[in-house]
Amino acid sequence: MFTTDNLQEIFDVVDLNDHVIGRATRKECNSNPNLIHRAVFILIYNDKNQILWQKRSLTKDTVPGQWVTSASGHVAAGDDYEQTAVREVKEELGIEVSSLEFMGKFLYRYRTENEYSAVFKARSNGPFHYNREEISAIRFMTIAEVLKKDREKTLKLSKATHYIIDSLSLSDKRNYGNNIA
Repeated sequence: MFTTDNLQEIFDVVDLNDHVIGRATRKECNSNPNLIHRAVFILIYNDKNQILWQKRSLTKDTVPGQWVTSASGHVAAGDDYEQTAVREVKEELGIEVSSLEFMGKFLYRYRTENEYSAVFKARSNGPFHYNREEISAIRFMTIAEVLKKDREKTLKLSKATHYIIDSLSLSDKRNYGNNIA
């Protein structure tokens, strides 16, 4: 499979307590569930309290063509979650965020990999200059709208994105306005 992702990129490998215990390549981490690594997901809200969603390009090594959060990415070896989130927003959407709000962290288990994922929230109305190697489309929608389109099969959400939405739906709904389905 052709991918625009650097499969030799180095990630920290962590234990079940999210402590660094080693390093491995992206290819190794994404194909071995025994190697837990780190990732970030960022939700960009606009002034209407809608979230920016992205459709991943078909050249991505994981969930190509599926809809995910505004920006996302793996944490490179030696980096932390927050600096990765800032970098991913800049690389993927072409904007700088002035402040990030940490929303939580979870261990997500895929069939072929496991990763600790930190979720952040930021605000921006754009304009966005998204990276077309990473993203094929972007669109502001509420959570209810994106779930409806997923049910109607007019877009496909990644499993991790479903998990994030479910987690947000269980949170205090006053913090998320009308975005909760």
